[in-house]
Amino acid sequence: MMKKLAFLLTIGMAILFTSCKKDRIENPDTTPDTMEELQVPADFSWKTTKDYSLTLSANANGIAEVNNTSGISYQKAYLSTGQAYTMKLTVPAYEKNVIIKFNGEQKTIELTSLTITVQF
Repeated sequence: MMKKLAFLLTIGMAILFTSCKKDRIENPDTTPDTMEELQVPADFSWKTTKDYSLTLSANANGIAEVNNTSGISYQKAYLSTGQAYTMKLTVPAYEKNVIIKFNGEQKTIELTSLTITVQF
């Protein structure tokens, strides 16, 4: 009899403590229902791409290829010995690096400046 009572008391306490939780909403949904309710800062940039000025030069003739980190080519250019080549490179805004390949050499370039110079 005492074991049954202890068992029922334990079950009753477990039910009591799990069923008496206070519902708290930590993060209420603040998604606007209409475009008029949407609040966007005045300085927000809606562009999804970034433009860079990339100047390449080499001491040999050949084709330079600018790729993303997955190997997808953005642009190719023929470089002449001793002549700088400047290109406008437009990449998705989320890109942080590009890879430039030239005559078997490969360089990873960080996109930290709008004007970038690379020497091969």
